[in-house]
Amino acid sequence: MYFYCISCICFTILEILSNLAKPCSLLATLIRQPLYTKHEMRNISLLFLLFIGHSCFGQDKILLKQDKYFDQELKQWTKSFRNFNITDFKVEDTIHFTNNFQQDFNSYKKFLSIYKSIITYSADSSKFIDIYSYQLNLTKKGNYYEANPDIDQAVLLCNPKIKYWNTIYFGTSSQWIEEVIWISNAKFILVGIIKSEDDKKKPLILIGDSRKQTIMKYLSSNKYCFQSNISYSSKKLKRLSIKGL
Repeated sequence: MYFYCISCICFTILEILSNLAKPCSLLATLIRQPLYTKHEMRNISLLFLLFIGHSCFGQDKILLKQDKYFDQELKQWTKSFRNFNITDFKVEDTIHFTNNFQQDFNSYKKFLSIYKSIITYSADSSKFIDIYSYQLNLTKKGNYYEANPDIDQAVLLCNPKIKYWNTIYFGTSSQWIEEVIWISNAKFILVGIIKSEDDKKKPLILIGDSRKQTIMKYLSSNKYCFQSNISYSSKKLKRLSIKGL
């Protein structure tokens, strides 16, 4: 009934406006009864609903429900962009974990001795995500770590209980991850950069599910949203003294 009434109002206004140049027909438009038959109004209502659905297409509720994190844990990342608005993001793709770089648990303790302070654990500490080890390739040198950076980036998820330690996403020189947070014991958000054709740094948002092993990829539809000259640097990296970056 609500959409029926709105449809009536919209189409009545359109008809009135179309006759503004004809005073006599304007009066006729206002007094004509009925303006549309029930059958015509049903079709009009359907068209109106289709219009509303189209205008809302891409405004994914899954992402919009997570908007609080972009004002809290991810606030510094969002502030590195001009014209950032979470409502501008639309689903670009749904991808599966890459699972093509299985790690050896024999090196697990050595790995933790270097990277534990900069990996990101789930709330229950049952698993963690690592966005740094592959790309930074750190080596301990006395009281600091020396980086041997790689142009590519492997994002790794580890669940020691089930002996899962593998890549879930692979970054390159044209798109990479800058930060990660967990929003539940199974779901997480990865945020980063994807370069446009004119080499501007556009925001990239990924929402992952460790149970389904899927990632939803979101891109901004606002062409004026890009990272400023001051790039984002995670506070996690400040936990280690790293040279060579």
